[in-house]
Amino acid sequence: MNKNSKLNKIIITLCVIELILILFFLAYLLVYSLVVGGDSLIMSPTLYACVFFMLMIPIGMVFYYLALKNNKRNVYKFEREESVTTKKGKNPVKEVKYQRFSELIELDSSEMKKVASINYDLVISLEEFSNQFRNFCASQKNLFYSIDDIRSFIANLATSKIMILQGMSGTGKTSIALAFEDFIGNQTTVIAVQPMWKERSDLIGYFNEFTKKFNETPLLKELYRSNFSDQIFIIVLDELNIARIEYYFAEFLSLLEYPNENQRTLEITNDSWSRDPKLLENGRLKIKSNVYFVGTANNDESTFAISDKVYDRAMIINLNKKAEKFEKTMQNRVRISNSNFEKLVNDSVNNYKDLSKLTKRINDFNNLIVSYFNINFGNRMVNQLKKYVPVYVACGGKEEDAFDDFISKKILRKLEGKDALRISNSINPFIEELNATFGKDSLHKSKAYLENFLIK
Repeated sequence: MNKNSKLNKIIITLCVIELILILFFLAYLLVYSLVVGGDSLIMSPTLYACVFFMLMIPIGMVFYYLALKNNKRNVYKFEREESVTTKKGKNPVKEVKYQRFSELIELDSSEMKKVASINYDLVISLEEFSNQFRNFCASQKNLFYSIDDIRSFIANLATSKIMILQGMSGTGKTSIALAFEDFIGNQTTVIAVQPMWKERSDLIGYFNEFTKKFNETPLLKELYRSNFSDQIFIIVLDELNIARIEYYFAEFLSLLEYPNENQRTLEITNDSWSRDPKLLENGRLKIKSNVYFVGTANNDESTFAISDKVYDRAMIINLNKKAEKFEKTMQNRVRISNSNFEKLVNDSVNNYKDLSKLTKRINDFNNLIVSYFNINFGNRMVNQLKKYVPVYVACGGKEEDAFDDFISKKILRKLEGKDALRISNSINPFIEELNATFGKDSLHKSKAYLENFLIK
């Protein structure tokens, strides 16, 4: 016999005993009034009040017992939680009478219906895809971007799961991400980063012990939704550096490094309940390869500097000026699947014919920047460069432009914060070495960026 059964028997036994005592008490008063004559006692309001409250005690206990027995809410309307634990694989699963992820459970049914109706378009060329996206922005959104920025955007998505868009306000940082998701037929989730964010719960939510509900954030719902289909999901972190991204986004910075999506599982809760959403396995949610984070960054007194840890993992686009308008060509949506996109990316990398030439360029530049500024870039940067350049070329660009773009945004920025005078004195000799090694008509962006360090 468990504790609840024993407690129920004790409650009902006490109720019966108290009712018997009350009946004996009332019988005693009746006999006393007949034999002795106690009219004043029988008519006393105080006596009846005492009897009334004595009756309420067992009646209340009976109602409480019935509520427990029928497995419903008790008379005080507190939710009753049964902490029965069963085994599901190697992990305990708590059996409960209510659910803590109401919105995710709704997605279980609604998203399955949507997936069945998705028809993807087959894209056979990244160059064509880039041109189509540029024309879509102009014709459907009245947004004009240079073809270099479009190629860089596509190549950045292929290179890293994290992209940072920098530049002046009004240059279309957020708009290009929103336009891309509209172009591929999937709604973008824009998350406005708050200045007080410091931890992962600000992004994915937390379990409320009082309400027994999980606070389901827009990011959590979007990550869950991405598990149902092969669509590309762009998640925009608007003004991502208004709080320290190294704090609230730290876990994602690590998880997104794993190449295998089966290793990219995010802990949502540390236990499992029987009525949890079906894609939440042992309290963990998979971050699939079709999820991409795009952050917009401003550099002013209200924001924090982005650390090397973030810059090394993310790809960068600088939108510092508006592109010139061009003749519009009407373009409709192209619903590309993530598998189709990844295949085009892998084909462009595997079939790249100038890999040895690119490797030599990387080694030559590395030797120069180490000798002049004692700056080295590790394997992560090298791997990114060997992926970025082939994809950029597949989008219709030139290898020299892709190499220059990557160096100016990812490598040379490491000069910031160094000894300004020493850097300034080394700039001109370094540029001369670049001209001798790569030619005077190359690395224009990198040379222009280097000139900003000259102290005049």
